[in-house]
Order: sequence, then structure tokens, then C-alpha cells
Amino acid sequence: MSTHLVSVVIGLGQTGLSVARFLTQQGIDFIVGEDRISDRARQVLKEMGYDKPVQSIGQLVPQSGAHWYISPGVPLTLPALADAQRKGVILTNDINLFSQQAQAPMIGVTGSNGKTTVTTLVGFLASQQLPSVRIGGNIGAPSLDLLDNAASCYVLELSSYQLELSTHLPLKVAALLNLSPDHLDRYQTVDDYYAAKSHIFSTADNSVVHRELADYAVAKGRQKLQLFSDKHPQDDAEFGLIEREGQIFLARGQDALLAVCNLKLNGKSHWMNALAALAIGNSLGLDLNQMLVDLCQFSGLRHRCQRIELHDGRTWVNDSKATNIGATQSALKDFESAGPMILLLGGQAKAADFSELVHQVTQLHSLKRVLVYGDAGAMLADSLAPFVVSEVYSDFDCMVQRAVELADEGDVILLSPACASLDQFASYEARGDRFEELIMGRAA
Repeated sequence: MSTHLVSVVIGLGQTGLSVARFLTQQGIDFIVGEDRISDRARQVLKEMGYDKPVQSIGQLVPQSGAHWYISPGVPLTLPALADAQRKGVILTNDINLFSQQAQAPMIGVTGSNGKTTVTTLVGFLASQQLPSVRIGGNIGAPSLDLLDNAASCYVLELSSYQLELSTHLPLKVAALLNLSPDHLDRYQTVDDYYAAKSHIFSTADNSVVHRELADYAVAKGRQKLQLFSDKHPQDDAEFGLIEREGQIFLARGQDALLAVCNLKLNGKSHWMNALAALAIGNSLGLDLNQMLVDLCQFSGLRHRCQRIELHDGRTWVNDSKATNIGATQSALKDFESAGPMILLLGGQAKAADFSELVHQVTQLHSLKRVLVYGDAGAMLADSLAPFVVSEVYSDFDCMVQRAVELADEGDVILLSPACASLDQFASYEARGDRFEELIMGRAA
């Protein structure tokens, strides 16, 4: 007699709930594994008619051949998951389920930094030329909530956590923007993290990749590469930067496409985001000239090197999304020449090695003061100590208020923490919002 296989949804955050909703709609029997269920998740399950008890992950009984849908926040190293896999359980996720259902072309974007901006920008550029472009994945709506028979394409941000299990995605375009150490609290080595990112290329039709990372796509057997970089293009197909008569241009081959002064966002990290988006759009078949027109209308996203206009002669920058060292290094390059800098760092460290960041900070000729806070504050201060004396604050508010006191006209006050926010905030957005409240004098 055959055993009835029951699917299992592991984790009940936004992604897990979207899987549960989809399985319910499809009439597929499932149970839920979650160690810390929220009241909201209980309510959503109740509303969708789920009436079984929620089990702890360790209580689940593995069935060989059953599908367990793992949410991105649940580490695959959990003993219960490793045991289930040994017993024949198929560990999968919402992205794989989505890819089996989606009828329209899929674009996947990953990287250590800039992927949310590039995903949003590609979605914006595509929407100017195609009907019903759907954007989500690791940002906004979970992938399964995007499913739409009328969609012309799907633009998905994909994290390393999602790509761990999504190793054969049928992507029309796969893009790897950059790589820098991150999430070392979850991965044993940085190479493990990079390997997870490179899964994006496994079965892609077209691969968009920074020139310096081309080997990651080649290692997955990809031959058809669309390259971009922050250098002069090496051939007619590559996107890059060129200088003509004292101006910097976005370029393809020898063709100067657009002077960067026409973009609403400036700094090399923004130019790189624009080049990546053009390369992805070109691989998707979008009209290049139309993309260049539309690119000039894009004004960026909150909490990502976002200038806060106080009209006080100071440059206030909310880069709370910089939750890893690479993002902060990028922000420092963008603003190092903008004036004397007060740099705000800290939060929750992710097993990070701050040595590269310390080296860059010590090379800043315009550095005025470094303020650090939170769980990582003392570690950052110690790392900086031989070269820079930093002020250490346990509390984020106190650090920002000190920055307000120190800031003179012409200064750049850069919140680019290089750490996660979760020691004192629910999210990087909440941290960035608090920064804005404090500098605007609106804090309660």
C-alpha cells in the first residue's frame, strides 16, 4: 500500500506563508514546521483554513520522497533538515515551485550589494517597454504571490539563501553583480557563500556578470556571457565606463551612451547599477535607446546611499541597507570626496572580518570622526584603534545625536553601518527611518 506523501512548509515568515497559501489553493496536503510561530502567522493560517497543529521542526517525521519547502531564514544545517535529507526527503523552496509554474521569462539578479536597486531598476526599465512586468522574490512580494498568466516577464531578486536550493532555475537572464564577504554567521567559509551565489548560472540562457567574476559563470558551463565592469570596455559587446573630454560616460564598446551627469544618482556604485541594468535589459531584448531615456528618470531607493535633504549645508546620507562590509566600502568610495566625513558604523556583526574596511577608512583623507554603536561597536573600535580613535555608543540614538552635534557646514554624515540592524531594530528600514527622525529633530 502506498504511503500518502505530505508536503511540509518550514518557516512561517512572509515566504513560508506564501507557500502555504499556494499549496492551499492547489489543494495540496501539507503540514507546517515552525519553532517560533508569530500571532500574525497563526491568524493567516487560520484564515486560509489550515486546522492542523503547527509542529516544531525537530518533531517532524521525514517521509522519503516528500517535499519540504524551506524558507530562506531557516539554515540548511539544522540537524532535523540534514536528517530528513538523509532519509530521502526532497529539500526545496518557493523559488523552485514558482519556476515550475511561471509561464513568462524569468530574470534573476543576485550579488552581495546593489541587487535590490538593480532588480527594481530592471523592472522599471522593462515596464516602460513590456506589459505586466512582475518584480519580487527576495524583495517585495514573495515569488509565488507574483504568479500571473498575463505577466510578460518576472524580475526576481535572489539571495544566497534562496539559491542554496534553487540550483537549476530556468532563467532567461541570470545576473551576478558583485561578490564580497557576507553572511559568515551562516556559511562556514566565504567560498561556500560565493558558491551558493553562482548557482544562479546553472541553467540560465543568458548570463550577465561583472568582468572580474566571469569565471563563476564559465565554471557552470555558461558560454554566452554579457559582461560589464567599471573599466573601459574590452570589446564591442561589453558595458563599461569611458571618459571623453573630461566627462564620464556609460558606454558599450567604444560607444558613449550616456554622460553620468544625466543620472539622478551619482557615484560609481550607482553607475555600476545602471550598467548592470542595461546589460540585463539588453540580454532580455529591450531597446537600448529607450532604456537610456528611462534610466535618467530613476531616482533610487530609500536607505541605499539616500541623501536626506535638510538644506543646512551638510550632506546627510542614509545607507542603512549597508549591512555588510562591501556595501560600506562602496559608499565610502562614492562620498570620500564630498567633504569632511563623519562615519557611523555598527549594529550586529555577522562574523565579519573588518580588516579591509579598516584599511579603507584609514586611507580617507577627509575623515573627521568615526562613531560606532551596538553589538559590534567594541569590535569595530578595537579594529580601528591602532589608526583611528572612534567614539563608542551602546545605543544608536546616542550615536546619531552625537553626529548631529559634531556636524559642521560642508560635512558628510554617512550612516553606512557595515553590520546588520537586528541587535536594536526589526530591520535596516527601521534603522534608517530612525536615523531620519533623529536628524530631522522629529524623534519621540
